[in-house]
Formats: sequence, structure tokens, C-alpha cells
Amino acid sequence: MWDLRRVMPIQSDLGVDISLSVFNLLIVGVGGQGGLTLSRILAEAAVRCGLSVRTGETLGMAQRGGSVMSFVRIGKEVRSPIFGERSADALIGLEALEAARAAPYVSKGSLVLIDTVVKEPVTTLTRRAIYPPKQELLSILSSAGCQVYEIPARLEAKRLGSVRSANLLMLGVFCERARQLPVPAVEAAIKSVLGSKAAPALVAFQRGIEMARSATASHPPPTRPPFGRPQRRTRSTKR
Repeated sequence: MWDLRRVMPIQSDLGVDISLSVFNLLIVGVGGQGGLTLSRILAEAAVRCGLSVRTGETLGMAQRGGSVMSFVRIGKEVRSPIFGERSADALIGLEALEAARAAPYVSKGSLVLIDTVVKEPVTTLTRRAIYPPKQELLSILSSAGCQVYEIPARLEAKRLGSVRSANLLMLGVFCERARQLPVPAVEAAIKSVLGSKAAPALVAFQRGIEMARSATASHPPPTRPPFGRPQRRTRSTKR
């Protein structure tokens, strides 16, 4: 995981140390899974802690099962809502294929959380593409040096009686593993954003925190890349 000890912390108004550096989170999934809701909750929680936050989205038929990608940036001073490749500190994959597609944004040490239940996007449901084996998708991320955690979020949310709260369960896992925002601030944001629908979401969020405490990386980063990182060729200036 990223090393936050090398940067000077600031004290939030809730008594929690927050990194001075900008924390980059990418949330991916398909329309209807609640990725945009998570970005709203995290943004409000960050504001409650006196932090700067910027969010940005790229939507592909979000209401019809298309790809959805949400950028969340939190820190003392954040200017841009979008970050580039190999810049994500964490990735929440609400769908495995969409998580693998986001592999260019992660790098060695990135925290990757993936829901284990497959929800096929439009391209595979219409047979315009073939859904790859799940292990192949996971290996794409682990080969980048990431810590990959498989979370049975939808199955557990269904057991709790609210399958639509799977995204909140993933949020609980993220908050416990990343430790970037205090739980009370996130819970307050959940109540504010979801209103009367917050009760089952809070149950799922707490369950995610519990699951994170016993979770282990199912796909730890390889100790030695099979081919190593390719070196950049430089053009000689000598004549």
C-alpha cells in the first residue's frame, strides 16, 4: 500500500490525520451499480473533514448498463477533477471487467477492491464481445503490482436483505483498508445523500468494515515481474 508516513499530516476537524498529498480514487462499474452515489458520499465526507475534493465522471449509457467511471480526488488543495494513467492510489471495481479495463490507471502498490459477482456490461450481453474468465481479469491488475482483494459484496448485500447496497458494502471495505476518511464523517455523508434510504446502506457499510478487517489479498503483487518494466529509449544528442 502507499506510504503516507513520508508526507506531513494535517489534522482534520474530526481529529483524524489526513495526508497533505492528494489521494486519487477511481470507481468503475456499469450503470445502475451506484458508482456515482459513492463519489457523492465521499465528496461530502471529505468536505465535512475540511478537505478539498474534486470529482469527475465519464459515462457510457449509464442508465442502460454501460460503463461508468468516477474520479475522486481528496487532499488539502485539489485543482483538477481528473488524474492520468498510473496515478490511482485505489480502485473500487463494482464489476470485474470494468476494473480490468481501468488497469492503466493503477500502478505498483495501488489498492484494488473488486466485487466477485459478475454483472456483464452491454457489449457482452448483446454478444458483441466475449466476457473473459474472471481469473484472467484479476491477473491483469495483479501483474501491475497491485494489491487485489476480491469482495463478495453483492452476495453479502443480498444476505443482508438489500442487494442494491452492495456499493455501500464496498465503500465500507475501502474506508477500512485505505483509512483516508473517518467513519463518522462517511456515515454522516451517507445519511445526507441517501436520506430515508440510508438505513440499509449503513448496515451494509458497517458490514464492509467488518469484512475488510479479515480480508487478505487474493492476488498479491508478484515479487518479480515476468519480463520486468520496459526501459525507455532515449535519442542520443551526439553527432
